[in-house]
Amino acid sequence: MDQKEAKYARLEKLVKMVNKSQMSSIQNIVSGITRIINDPESSAKDLKAVIQIDPPLTGKLLKLANSVYYSPRTKISEIQKAVIWVGYDALKELALSQKVCEVFAGDTDMEGYSRNLLWKHSVAVALLGKMIYRREFGRKGDNIYVAGLLHDIGIIALDQFCPDDFRLILSGGKTEKKNQTTIEKKVLGFDHTEVGEAITDGWNLPQELVQVIKYHHNPDSIAREFVRPGLTLYVADYVCQQKRIGYRDAPVRDRELFMRCLKRLELSSYAIDLIFEDVEQDLLKMEEQGLL
Repeated sequence: MDQKEAKYARLEKLVKMVNKSQMSSIQNIVSGITRIINDPESSAKDLKAVIQIDPPLTGKLLKLANSVYYSPRTKISEIQKAVIWVGYDALKELALSQKVCEVFAGDTDMEGYSRNLLWKHSVAVALLGKMIYRREFGRKGDNIYVAGLLHDIGIIALDQFCPDDFRLILSGGKTEKKNQTTIEKKVLGFDHTEVGEAITDGWNLPQELVQVIKYHHNPDSIAREFVRPGLTLYVADYVCQQKRIGYRDAPVRDRELFMRCLKRLELSSYAIDLIFEDVEQDLLKMEEQGLL
């Protein structure tokens, strides 16, 4: 077996472990809500049907709908009523974030990394990407929100199923002062973006999401039809790394690539800074609600 074959064999083995684990439990909900997001004919009824197949998730969302933050006049005991009270779009995001958050449970704390910090970073990237889409492109940005939540799912997979190698990777990144993807390729022969691609592709998520996750550190290589979401995710990830929100897997940032992405998206760094101020406020609100 040559080096390339060994790489893909090891990657395939890792993905099989993921799909046999608790991590795969998010697949049905994420794929279900993603289908709703991409279907212009979808309704609150469709969202209710997806959420109700997961009783623990239903319980969490009803608890949130009845919280002080939403302050309903009477107790909400049905998802349909929660959709009306909280809002269709808001409940889609809450359901996604609550479900994906399960993958980040069980904290690991070493070399400046923890699952909690990685989750905070992922949420920040999701929020910033979505706000860029809404304010600058006049689009809802639902898919970019999903991509932001899942873009580092490969890191979680390495953390859970390659713990010895992962510890070596974290140590190497700190010692050599290089980005994590560089050390991952050196240790494993592949990096977390390839792991993320393999996992999400196996879950039959839309190719837009799969490709954006694959190229979130290398947006110049993404296919033309996915350029806007690919560049947007890179910009959102870069800014959140720069602002030190949560875990940083790319402390060595490429300013030239970042500015090139902004230019191609016809965005200004000033506009991104203004949007980020609102992201910080949303993160504070999420912390108050117990979502971070």
